[in-house]
Amino acid sequence: MSDNLIVIVGAGPAGMEAALTLVRFGFRPVVIDAGAHSGGQIYRRVPDSHRRSYRAIYGFDAIKARYLHDAFDAICNAIDYRPKTRVWAVHEGELFLDGPDGCTTLTYDKLILCTGAIDQTFPVQGWEAKGCYSLGGAQIALKSQALALGNPIGFVGAGPLLWLVAWQHRKAGAEVAGVWCTSTRRDLFFALPWLVLRPRLALRGVRQIFALWRAKIPIQFGAQDIALRTDSEGAVTGLCWSDGYKKTDTPLRALALGWHLQSETQLSQLLEIPSVSGQHRPVIDRVGRSSTQDVYMAGDGVEILGSDAARTGGRMVATAVLDDLGIQKKRLDRLTALGDRVKHLWMRGFAKGLARAFPQPDAGYFLSLPESTIICRCEGVSIATVSTAVENWQCEDMNRLKAITRAGMGRCQGRYCSATLAAVVAARTGRTPADILRYRAQAPIYPTSINLNACHAAKSDSR
Repeated sequence: MSDNLIVIVGAGPAGMEAALTLVRFGFRPVVIDAGAHSGGQIYRRVPDSHRRSYRAIYGFDAIKARYLHDAFDAICNAIDYRPKTRVWAVHEGELFLDGPDGCTTLTYDKLILCTGAIDQTFPVQGWEAKGCYSLGGAQIALKSQALALGNPIGFVGAGPLLWLVAWQHRKAGAEVAGVWCTSTRRDLFFALPWLVLRPRLALRGVRQIFALWRAKIPIQFGAQDIALRTDSEGAVTGLCWSDGYKKTDTPLRALALGWHLQSETQLSQLLEIPSVSGQHRPVIDRVGRSSTQDVYMAGDGVEILGSDAARTGGRMVATAVLDDLGIQKKRLDRLTALGDRVKHLWMRGFAKGLARAFPQPDAGYFLSLPESTIICRCEGVSIATVSTAVENWQCEDMNRLKAITRAGMGRCQGRYCSATLAAVVAARTGRTPADILRYRAQAPIYPTSINLNACHAAKSDSR
């Protein structure tokens, strides 16, 4: 229908729905997927050799997972699908890719970023030990390989993902040592006015917590003073924690921790898309257009609203692209687009409730951590090192701190330590984390092989 090349980065719920919508209107988009198969994280596919049912793998989301998998498989011949491929840089309308064919480039006319989210982790004392993982890492191992990363395994943090992953492990037969949530029952109570916006989803979370309690798995709300105990080889052997009155030591062999999720925004930063003031997330209009011409965004890469909102966002952003290309739509399509916008607003209200129910650690949490606590696991940077830089160099800019301390220079490029570093600096300077300037994204945003000759050769055949 059109010579415009539309590229979708990401094949999670948002990217899959965007592709389905564009194909329905006669377009052949390019879909770049870092994974081996479509689905993203929440609908991650398992290897073909596994024989577990959809219900066993995806639980309450089994029907949605099967629908998206089958629908996307049905359009694979109508799109240019490129799995196992990462976008490591973007410049002047050109994407730099690293995939099965090596280092290549791709020029786009319209770009839809559905980059998804990553774990948001904060440090506990000893979290650099062997056997400590993120919630997402534990979930990937369970879905992809049907195994727990250790038995018994404990879960620490706050947010719906904490309870979901713990419940999934219990349901799969893993030995769960306990769930330690840093938010309190009081937080949950005051979030109720927002949570009732989606009662079925809220009740699903309650059912997961109740199932863990009924299985006699220790559950602690308002957990404090969390620290890992290790053996002589640096492997996890237990968790020390307090309920505010007494300290307890629980034996375990692995720990998964995480506080909600955070948007993957490195590509949007390279494209110079501004962030919402004080929130460090990209600015888009109500249907996904960014301030950068021909660049659109949807899903958790914009705002953490959940998989259902990511799907509506994918349809909305594809519709925005069609509108900008002057494609005429039927009345039913226009009504569907309006319904998606209304549902999106509804889901945003529910997400506010989740943020209220499961708040992130406050300044007191970071001030209570021992100075020896590691902030940047990649480079082994401690709170003491950061504190010295802040006090002796009057350094409150994270990019300067990065240069002085090496925090954020490791393999993850600051994805996992940036929020912690901002919180530590804010706590020691009396500011708020939102006021701290975050790391500047720099290419390559992912570790990649150096193969400049392939890159230069690919430019002659970028389409």
